[in-house]
Amino acid sequence: MKKNIFKLLLILCVVFAVSCQHTPEPTRTKPDLSHTDFIYLKDKHFEIRNEKFFPVMLNYIVSSRNINGEFVISPHIDYEEVGVFESHTKEEIAHQLRGHFQLIKEMGFNIIRMCFDRINKNEKDYYYYADGKEFFINTDYNQILEGLETFTNIANEKGLRIMLLLKRPWEDKSLEDFAIKVFEKFKDNPTIFAYDLMNEPLYFDYEQRNKKEVFQIVSHWEKMMRKHAPNQLFTIGLSEPIEVNKWDPALIPVDFVAFHTYHPLRAKSEIYWFSTYGGKPWMIGETALPADNDSISYDDQTSYMREVYQYVVDCGGAGFGWWDFQEAVHGSFEAQFTGILNHEDTTRTQDGNYTILGTVKPAAQILPELADYKPKEKAIPINYYNMMGYNNYVIKGQIVNKKTKQPIEGAVIRSWNKYWSIGQNTYSDENGEFLLYSNDESVHFQISAPNMTSIRFDKNLRYKKIVDGNYDRNYLPDQYLEYHSICYKPYLKDAPVSVFDFDESKFNQAKFKGDLGKLYLMPINK
Repeated sequence: MKKNIFKLLLILCVVFAVSCQHTPEPTRTKPDLSHTDFIYLKDKHFEIRNEKFFPVMLNYIVSSRNINGEFVISPHIDYEEVGVFESHTKEEIAHQLRGHFQLIKEMGFNIIRMCFDRINKNEKDYYYYADGKEFFINTDYNQILEGLETFTNIANEKGLRIMLLLKRPWEDKSLEDFAIKVFEKFKDNPTIFAYDLMNEPLYFDYEQRNKKEVFQIVSHWEKMMRKHAPNQLFTIGLSEPIEVNKWDPALIPVDFVAFHTYHPLRAKSEIYWFSTYGGKPWMIGETALPADNDSISYDDQTSYMREVYQYVVDCGGAGFGWWDFQEAVHGSFEAQFTGILNHEDTTRTQDGNYTILGTVKPAAQILPELADYKPKEKAIPINYYNMMGYNNYVIKGQIVNKKTKQPIEGAVIRSWNKYWSIGQNTYSDENGEFLLYSNDESVHFQISAPNMTSIRFDKNLRYKKIVDGNYDRNYLPDQYLEYHSICYKPYLKDAPVSVFDFDESKFNQAKFKGDLGKLYLMPINK
């Protein structure tokens, strides 16, 4: 009898142990922040104290300073006077920051995205370079955190919240340890409303990862956040929809997606895709139209600001972000002239207490009126399936769920020419069908969709001429035109009313047609 009872108990213990091994981890519940000063998500929008909050964010770059051996965070060296620090004491730097933040608030912004990810590395470790001194994140972190706290306090004093962009914490354990120290330092500080732990993985994640590997990376970060920064939100700054091939917005366990989009020919199409298929609450983290008031007018930049902001609202976006505080002096035209301040003359804050070198562009002056904009019906952009107006080749095909045999809507079809120098992409419609336009022959292909696998292959297609005319495929026009060099102006109507008032007929032209047939993707089980 005793032996039978013992066997029964042993069996029950084994069954219990096995069942425990297969019990999924309980979902981590987030704290109720509705009666605090923290910003939190409710459904697909942000709230604070049970009131809807719409982030209007300005990207702000900082420089690190060594002031008598102390780590101090200052405005970027190219803000105001180019290549020169205007302030040389802690008090002067604090005064300059207060002036910038007050002006930012007066323009109508309520969030700054603080770009604090510019870290160097040597044989010792990662460090912030400051006036000839290296502040290492593994040994000098207390000084770095004190400098960050001072910066945060000044932002709070001027009524601004912060999205804090950190160096992605995976390349080295010291980066993860430093991120955790930041989380712990500010976990009770509502001024920091969100952490951005990865900036544009499409351009800065060079590894050949699959979606499951990315999911594991982001899941680890999400657990770090929940443990060490339970009151702040977690995001990643995605760029183009082709991120879906690895950093699938529908799969990565972030609180919300903050994606980046530039160029009038691209912006609305990419917003439409993220808003329709991204599967997460979302906001614009970066957008802008460069304007020097010569080749591109300030009126065009203002039109871009207004219409992108309104389209974000129309599409159910949770916030809007602009790049950046002041014009740059290096890089392409696109990089130099997006800033909301130029470097001409001076600007005084409304109370007269601060003078900033530079003039606020007209685009920023419309933000207060945009705050009252009411959403309209979400409309698909006329160039959604051929954003850049390519017109030499078109490839048709269909994307199908291999398991269910059902068409896949919202798949992203990407191709490159033979030399990988020119790329283009399109999307599948409700029937899974797509038309991929290009100016050069497509040879390399990559295709994916939210929550689906990614496929990659090479194929030389047979093309059929579909228009009259004596066209030689070796001498087609604009074969090597990369999208950064494509201006939106030739695609506008004869009497445009905005930078988005495109002529629909210019986006459905091609000279040769190819066929990829049916292509299959599989659902992903996390």
